[in-house]
Amino acid sequence: MQAITSKDFEHIGDDTAVTVVDFWATWCGPCKMQTPVLEKLDEEYGDRVKFASLDVDQNQELAQSLGIMSIPSLVVFKNGMPTEKVVGFHPKAALKKYIDEKLTEVSA
Repeated sequence: MQAITSKDFEHIGDDTAVTVVDFWATWCGPCKMQTPVLEKLDEEYGDRVKFASLDVDQNQELAQSLGIMSIPSLVVFKNGMPTEKVVGFHPKAALKKYIDEKLTEVSA
């Protein structure tokens, strides 16, 4: 999973149909639980889904522009455009099912 900043953000989704960006902060307990789940999913999906993480404390303006009010928040981008937001901690099985649905939508 790639750590990104606001500068990197304009290229989100340039190289893959589905990108999941994790909005987090170092002080956030649920964020610390979500990170290993996302890292495992990143390994499993390989090139089919891109995973990135963005520290909201270091990129406040971008987080605000995307309406990030609670963390962890996962924003799903399809072809570079934000399409959905998932807020709070989610177990691996739930996120896998959700991402599989997004992949199905893209390929349909």
